[in-house]
Amino acid sequence: MKTFKAVQSILRAKRIKVWLGHTAEGQKKLAVADIAIALGGDGTMLRVARQLAPHAVPLFGINSGGLGFLSGTDPTLMKRNLSAVLAGAFEMEERWMVSVEVYRGAKRTFGPHIALNDCVIRCGDTARAITLRASSGELFLANYFGDGLIVSTPTGSTAYALAAGGPVVDPRLDAFLIAPICPHTLTQRPLIIPAEHPLAVRLARRHAHEQPPEGLMSLDGQVGCTLHLGDEVRIRRFEKPFRLLLNPKRSYFETLRRKLHWGER
Repeated sequence: MKTFKAVQSILRAKRIKVWLGHTAEGQKKLAVADIAIALGGDGTMLRVARQLAPHAVPLFGINSGGLGFLSGTDPTLMKRNLSAVLAGAFEMEERWMVSVEVYRGAKRTFGPHIALNDCVIRCGDTARAITLRASSGELFLANYFGDGLIVSTPTGSTAYALAAGGPVVDPRLDAFLIAPICPHTLTQRPLIIPAEHPLAVRLARRHAHEQPPEGLMSLDGQVGCTLHLGDEVRIRRFEKPFRLLLNPKRSYFETLRRKLHWGER
Protein backbone atom coordinates (compact mmCIF):
# COMPACT_ATOMS: atom_id res chain seq x y z
CA MET A 1 0.00 0.00 0.00
CA LYS A 2 2.91 2.35 0.77
CA THR A 3 4.35 1.82 -2.74
CA PHE A 4 0.93 2.25 -4.32
CA LYS A 5 0.40 5.60 -2.60
CA ALA A 6 3.89 6.74 -3.61
CA VAL A 7 3.23 5.87 -7.28
CA GLN A 8 -0.14 7.61 -7.22
CA SER A 9 1.44 10.71 -5.66
CA ILE A 10 4.22 10.89 -8.30
CA LEU A 11 1.77 10.58 -11.18
CA ARG A 12 -0.67 13.14 -9.85
CA ALA A 13 2.15 15.59 -9.08
CA LYS A 14 2.96 15.46 -12.79
CA ARG A 15 -0.73 16.05 -13.62
CA ILE A 16 -1.13 12.57 -15.10
CA LYS A 17 -4.64 11.14 -15.00
CA VAL A 18 -4.78 7.94 -12.98
CA TRP A 19 -7.39 5.17 -13.04
CA LEU A 20 -7.32 1.97 -11.00
CA GLY A 21 -7.36 -1.03 -13.31
CA HIS A 22 -9.62 -3.22 -11.16
CA THR A 23 -12.48 -0.72 -11.29
CA ALA A 24 -15.15 -0.62 -13.99
CA GLU A 25 -13.94 2.83 -15.08
CA GLY A 26 -10.34 1.62 -15.22
CA GLN A 27 -11.30 -1.32 -17.44
CA LYS A 28 -13.05 1.04 -19.87
CA LYS A 29 -9.97 3.30 -20.02
CA LEU A 30 -7.60 0.49 -21.06
CA ALA A 31 -8.24 1.15 -24.75
CA VAL A 32 -7.05 4.76 -24.45
CA ALA A 33 -4.38 4.46 -21.75
CA ASP A 34 -0.80 5.46 -22.55
CA ILE A 35 0.76 3.21 -19.94
CA ALA A 36 -0.21 0.70 -17.24
CA ILE A 37 1.65 0.16 -13.98
CA ALA A 38 1.42 -3.13 -12.08
CA LEU A 39 2.42 -3.54 -8.43
CA GLY A 40 2.99 -7.15 -7.47
CA GLY A 41 4.92 -10.22 -8.52
CA ASP A 42 5.09 -12.21 -11.74
CA GLY A 43 1.56 -13.58 -11.23
CA THR A 44 0.23 -10.03 -11.27
CA MET A 45 2.25 -9.24 -14.39
CA LEU A 46 0.85 -12.29 -16.20
CA ARG A 47 -2.73 -11.43 -15.30
CA VAL A 48 -2.37 -7.79 -16.35
CA ALA A 49 -0.58 -8.77 -19.58
CA ARG A 50 -3.67 -10.71 -20.69
CA GLN A 51 -5.79 -7.61 -20.11
CA LEU A 52 -3.46 -5.19 -21.88
CA ALA A 53 -2.28 -7.12 -24.95
CA PRO A 54 -5.47 -6.59 -27.03
CA HIS A 55 -5.09 -2.81 -26.51
CA ALA A 56 -1.30 -2.66 -27.10
CA VAL A 57 -0.84 -0.72 -23.83
CA PRO A 58 2.75 -0.95 -22.49
CA LEU A 59 3.20 -2.30 -18.94
CA PHE A 60 5.67 -1.15 -16.31
CA GLY A 61 6.02 -3.57 -13.41
CA ILE A 62 7.06 -2.66 -9.86
CA ASN A 63 7.97 -5.85 -8.04
CA SER A 64 6.41 -6.22 -4.62
CA GLY A 65 6.18 -9.99 -4.77
CA GLY A 66 8.86 -12.67 -4.92
CA LEU A 67 11.10 -13.16 -7.96
CA GLY A 68 9.77 -10.30 -10.08
CA PHE A 69 11.38 -11.61 -13.27
CA LEU A 70 9.13 -9.54 -15.55
CA SER A 71 9.20 -6.35 -13.48
CA GLY A 72 10.96 -3.18 -14.56
CA THR A 73 12.04 -2.12 -11.08
CA ASP A 74 12.03 -2.93 -7.38
CA PRO A 75 10.39 -0.59 -4.82
CA THR A 76 13.77 0.79 -3.67
CA LEU A 77 14.44 2.23 -7.15
CA MET A 78 10.82 2.94 -8.00
CA LYS A 79 10.90 6.76 -7.85
CA ARG A 80 13.95 7.10 -10.08
CA ASN A 81 12.85 4.48 -12.58
CA LEU A 82 9.25 5.66 -12.76
CA SER A 83 10.52 9.16 -13.57
CA ALA A 84 12.70 7.63 -16.29
CA VAL A 85 9.68 5.79 -17.72
CA LEU A 86 7.62 8.98 -17.82
CA ALA A 87 10.53 10.74 -19.55
CA GLY A 88 10.62 8.05 -22.24
CA ALA A 89 13.98 6.71 -21.08
CA PHE A 90 12.85 3.10 -20.64
CA GLU A 91 12.90 0.58 -23.48
CA MET A 92 9.66 -0.89 -24.81
CA GLU A 93 10.17 -4.54 -25.67
CA GLU A 94 7.56 -6.55 -27.55
CA ARG A 95 6.87 -10.07 -26.33
CA TRP A 96 4.55 -12.36 -28.22
CA MET A 97 1.77 -14.35 -26.59
CA VAL A 98 -0.26 -17.44 -27.39
CA SER A 99 -3.96 -17.67 -28.16
CA VAL A 100 -5.57 -20.95 -27.08
CA GLU A 101 -8.83 -22.69 -27.89
CA VAL A 102 -10.19 -26.13 -27.00
CA TYR A 103 -12.38 -28.09 -29.44
CA ARG A 104 -14.56 -31.12 -28.78
CA GLY A 105 -15.21 -32.33 -32.29
CA ALA A 106 -16.38 -29.29 -34.27
CA LYS A 107 -17.55 -27.43 -31.16
CA ARG A 108 -15.33 -24.92 -29.39
CA THR A 109 -15.60 -25.45 -25.63
CA PHE A 110 -12.96 -22.97 -24.41
CA GLY A 111 -11.45 -19.73 -25.60
CA PRO A 112 -9.98 -18.05 -27.35
CA HIS A 113 -7.93 -16.94 -24.35
CA ILE A 114 -4.40 -15.57 -24.38
CA ALA A 115 -1.32 -16.28 -22.25
CA LEU A 116 2.12 -14.74 -21.94
CA ASN A 117 4.03 -17.65 -20.41
CA ASP A 118 2.59 -21.01 -21.30
CA CYS A 119 -0.20 -23.44 -21.99
CA VAL A 120 0.06 -26.51 -19.76
CA ILE A 121 -1.77 -29.75 -20.55
CA ARG A 122 -1.47 -32.36 -17.83
CA CYS A 123 -3.08 -35.40 -16.26
CA GLY A 124 -6.23 -34.94 -14.19
CA ASP A 125 -6.98 -35.41 -10.53
CA THR A 126 -6.25 -39.16 -10.59
CA ALA A 127 -2.61 -38.43 -11.59
CA ARG A 128 -2.67 -41.19 -14.24
CA ALA A 129 -0.28 -40.79 -17.17
CA ILE A 130 -1.94 -39.54 -20.35
CA THR A 131 -1.25 -39.73 -24.07
CA LEU A 132 -1.07 -36.46 -25.99
CA ARG A 133 -0.88 -36.42 -29.78
CA ALA A 134 0.92 -33.25 -30.94
CA SER A 135 1.07 -31.71 -34.42
CA SER A 136 2.61 -28.53 -35.86
CA GLY A 137 0.52 -27.31 -38.78
CA GLU A 138 0.12 -30.36 -41.02
CA LEU A 139 3.14 -32.13 -39.52
CA PHE A 140 2.68 -34.83 -36.87
CA LEU A 141 5.27 -34.37 -34.10
CA ALA A 142 4.88 -37.22 -31.64
CA ASN A 143 2.69 -39.06 -29.18
CA TYR A 144 3.73 -37.99 -25.69
CA PHE A 145 3.00 -40.39 -22.82
CA GLY A 146 3.54 -39.07 -19.32
CA ASP A 147 2.20 -36.44 -16.96
CA GLY A 148 1.64 -33.87 -19.70
CA LEU A 149 3.15 -31.14 -21.89
CA ILE A 150 4.15 -27.52 -21.46
CA VAL A 151 3.86 -25.37 -24.57
CA SER A 152 5.79 -22.23 -23.72
CA THR A 153 6.60 -18.90 -25.31
CA PRO A 154 10.23 -17.72 -25.07
CA THR A 155 9.13 -15.44 -22.21
CA GLY A 156 7.74 -18.46 -20.37
CA SER A 157 10.88 -20.55 -20.88
CA THR A 158 12.17 -19.39 -17.46
CA ALA A 159 8.97 -20.50 -15.71
CA TYR A 160 7.38 -23.98 -15.50
CA ALA A 161 9.19 -25.19 -18.63
CA LEU A 162 12.56 -24.52 -17.00
CA ALA A 163 11.54 -26.59 -13.96
CA ALA A 164 10.61 -29.42 -16.36
CA GLY A 165 14.14 -29.45 -17.84
CA GLY A 166 13.59 -27.09 -20.75
CA PRO A 167 16.17 -24.58 -22.02
CA VAL A 168 16.20 -20.82 -21.51
CA VAL A 169 14.99 -19.26 -24.78
CA ASP A 170 15.86 -15.68 -25.72
CA PRO A 171 12.52 -13.75 -25.81
CA ARG A 172 13.48 -12.21 -29.16
CA LEU A 173 13.11 -15.60 -30.87
CA ASP A 174 9.94 -16.57 -32.74
CA ALA A 175 9.51 -20.10 -31.43
CA PHE A 176 7.45 -22.52 -29.37
CA LEU A 177 9.12 -24.53 -26.62
CA ILE A 178 7.51 -27.92 -26.02
CA ALA A 179 8.60 -29.51 -22.74
CA PRO A 180 7.27 -32.94 -21.66
CA ILE A 181 6.29 -33.29 -18.00
CA CYS A 182 7.76 -36.50 -16.54
CA PRO A 183 7.69 -38.44 -19.85
CA HIS A 184 7.55 -42.23 -19.49
CA THR A 185 10.40 -42.68 -21.96
CA LEU A 186 14.00 -41.51 -22.13
CA THR A 187 13.70 -40.54 -25.79
CA GLN A 188 11.37 -37.54 -25.38
CA ARG A 189 13.11 -34.28 -24.58
CA PRO A 190 12.23 -30.56 -24.84
CA LEU A 191 11.77 -29.37 -28.41
CA ILE A 192 11.99 -25.89 -29.95
CA ILE A 193 10.01 -25.35 -33.17
CA PRO A 194 9.01 -22.30 -35.28
CA ALA A 195 5.93 -20.46 -34.07
CA GLU A 196 4.67 -19.68 -37.58
CA HIS A 197 2.52 -22.83 -37.61
CA PRO A 198 -0.23 -23.43 -35.01
CA LEU A 199 0.08 -26.37 -32.65
CA ALA A 200 -2.64 -28.93 -31.99
CA VAL A 201 -2.48 -31.25 -28.97
CA ARG A 202 -5.17 -33.91 -28.66
CA LEU A 203 -5.93 -36.01 -25.59
CA ALA A 204 -5.78 -39.58 -26.88
CA ARG A 205 -6.01 -43.13 -25.54
CA ARG A 206 -2.91 -45.32 -25.53
CA HIS A 207 -4.83 -48.61 -25.66
CA ALA A 208 -8.40 -49.15 -26.87
CA HIS A 209 -9.39 -51.10 -23.77
CA GLU A 210 -8.17 -48.55 -21.20
CA GLN A 211 -10.42 -46.22 -19.23
CA PRO A 212 -11.01 -42.88 -21.04
CA PRO A 213 -8.47 -40.42 -19.69
CA GLU A 214 -9.14 -36.95 -18.31
CA GLY A 215 -6.79 -34.00 -18.37
CA LEU A 216 -6.45 -30.41 -17.28
CA MET A 217 -5.40 -27.40 -19.36
CA SER A 218 -4.22 -24.11 -17.85
CA LEU A 219 -2.90 -20.81 -19.19
CA ASP A 220 -0.21 -19.06 -17.12
CA GLY A 221 -1.44 -21.19 -14.22
CA GLN A 222 -4.46 -18.88 -13.86
CA VAL A 223 -7.15 -19.79 -16.43
CA GLY A 224 -8.08 -23.25 -17.63
CA CYS A 225 -10.52 -26.10 -18.17
CA THR A 226 -10.97 -29.87 -17.96
CA LEU A 227 -10.16 -32.03 -20.99
CA HIS A 228 -11.89 -35.24 -22.06
CA LEU A 229 -10.86 -37.97 -24.50
CA GLY A 230 -10.60 -36.55 -28.03
CA ASP A 231 -10.48 -32.89 -26.97
CA GLU A 232 -8.01 -30.86 -29.01
CA VAL A 233 -6.09 -27.88 -27.67
CA ARG A 234 -5.21 -25.45 -30.48
CA ILE A 235 -2.37 -23.04 -29.81
CA ARG A 236 -1.27 -20.23 -32.09
CA ARG A 237 0.64 -17.00 -31.86
CA PHE A 238 -1.58 -14.11 -30.74
CA GLU A 239 -1.75 -11.44 -33.45
CA LYS A 240 -0.87 -8.51 -31.16
CA PRO A 241 2.36 -8.29 -29.16
CA PHE A 242 2.49 -7.57 -25.46
CA ARG A 243 4.53 -4.44 -24.73
CA LEU A 244 6.81 -4.54 -21.70
CA LEU A 245 8.77 -1.55 -20.36
CA LEU A 246 12.28 -2.52 -19.31
CA ASN A 247 15.37 -0.77 -18.03
CA PRO A 248 17.71 -0.33 -21.05
CA LYS A 249 20.69 -0.53 -18.68
CA ARG A 250 19.78 -4.09 -17.70
CA SER A 251 19.88 -6.76 -20.41
CA TYR A 252 17.84 -9.97 -20.41
CA PHE A 253 20.99 -11.90 -19.56
CA GLU A 254 21.75 -9.64 -16.62
CA THR A 255 18.25 -10.34 -15.34
CA LEU A 256 18.98 -14.06 -15.63
CA ARG A 257 22.14 -13.59 -13.59
CA ARG A 258 20.50 -11.39 -10.94
CA LYS A 259 17.20 -13.25 -10.56
CA LEU A 260 18.09 -16.87 -11.37
CA HIS A 261 21.83 -16.78 -10.50
CA TRP A 262 22.45 -18.02 -14.05
CA GLY A 263 26.03 -19.14 -14.67
CA GLU A 264 27.05 -19.12 -11.00
CA ARG A 265 28.99 -21.97 -9.45
